[in-house]
Amino acid sequence: MPWAEGAWARTAFAARGSGAAAPPGQQTLPPPIPGGTPHWIYTPGRTLAFGIRGWAGRMSPTAYPGGGISIRPVPERGVMEVTAWWPDADFLSLVRLRRDGTLEPVRGGSPVPVPGDTRRNACQNPSFEAGLNGTLPDLGTPTLTQVSDGTATEGSSYLKATIAAAGSCGVVLPTDVSSGIDLTVAFDLKLSSAASAFAVQAQWVDSSGNTLTTSATGLTGNDINRSIGQFARQIVHLSTPPAGVSATVKVVASGLPAGGSVSLDGVTIERGSSDGSYFDGATYGATWLGVTDLSASALAPLCVIDDGECPVDELVRYVLVNPSRKGGSMTSDAATLPSLDRVWLTHPKRPDQPMQIFCAKRPLRGKKAGQGVFQAIDDPLAITVSQRRRSGWVSTEEIQLWTFDEQSTADLWEMLDDNQPLFLRAPADHNYGPGIWLSLSDANEDPDGAADWQKWLKISSPWVQVAAPAV
Repeated sequence: MPWAEGAWARTAFAARGSGAAAPPGQQTLPPPIPGGTPHWIYTPGRTLAFGIRGWAGRMSPTAYPGGGISIRPVPERGVMEVTAWWPDADFLSLVRLRRDGTLEPVRGGSPVPVPGDTRRNACQNPSFEAGLNGTLPDLGTPTLTQVSDGTATEGSSYLKATIAAAGSCGVVLPTDVSSGIDLTVAFDLKLSSAASAFAVQAQWVDSSGNTLTTSATGLTGNDINRSIGQFARQIVHLSTPPAGVSATVKVVASGLPAGGSVSLDGVTIERGSSDGSYFDGATYGATWLGVTDLSASALAPLCVIDDGECPVDELVRYVLVNPSRKGGSMTSDAATLPSLDRVWLTHPKRPDQPMQIFCAKRPLRGKKAGQGVFQAIDDPLAITVSQRRRSGWVSTEEIQLWTFDEQSTADLWEMLDDNQPLFLRAPADHNYGPGIWLSLSDANEDPDGAADWQKWLKISSPWVQVAAPAV
């Protein structure tokens, strides 16, 4: 299968996720992981793809659901680090895609348990990077300004509300609160001077638009003091009345002097209880649900899998699969895990913890014919009965595995102890290929002439190439 960039998105419903905004709502920043791939391709599931066909059979535009996948080679540990996320997924599956098109399940990645719930920030202008859209002055009729003085906690700008006369200063925040349980409102707050009180209020309405009660929570004196002259994170929880469907959220500072100000940045408004940490659609693992910087956002928990069976010195991709009806797949960019002249052994029960060893030389090996030779009566020529194919590789000389300290020797014996096949990956000049599963027979330990104070040891064993254990 060709590995040209365009070859992965030839169907009408394929979309390319990247640092560029294509498709809409796409992650707009490359992953903040040095060496991580910044692009992926989203393809909807067959059920979803069929459901969005028009009457003439043509495909309608596919809405990008959020989510993605990034891979990063970590040659010092012998693993390919895969970071994946998908909003509202219960579980995911990870598949390795080899250069020849072979699909291999990733051990420890089928399924991938999602470590938490998807968070949603209902604030539609969370860090005021694109202006003051949606924010409104409230009590005290403050003057609202966008400030970029290098002190913003998120991005480069924040909101500053300044009152002319002494009294209260209120600001209405732009929100898209959906029905659900109680609210968690968090923000970075800076006060120009001490306020006598500071409250967060939510004015609720029911499904018919009728006004209900107002929920309010005030900051303590200590919380207010933390925000005088500097930004400090504030987190409050607001209850929801029984019929409450949506709310208008505002903050009110009381007892400010004339010319006093309230500055806000990094606003999150979430249903349920959370830690109040900031995120928006530009956060790694998050997606804007509308216009960049001016819409709600969803943050999926990150799943990190270390693949210690990734072939070395070979281009590979990974496919993240969401098997739900509204799922699909995300295909990563290609990356190579360099061997750096190192040899790795991986146990199938610990696929994320390969062990570095030293192989003395290229293997002496062969392939058994698997045939019988029979001499027929009165026929000078023998008859052979053979298998259709020769066996996998079989050693004709023991493999020599070297360790250089007591701990690595103990680790290698522990790896050999349960007689499970081991996955060997070595540089190309060792002639094992990008990876081979070996079953080692009786193993022997030999100091090979080392002095008592020298800790290296040679462990030798015959071996046979075997099929990979079931994932």
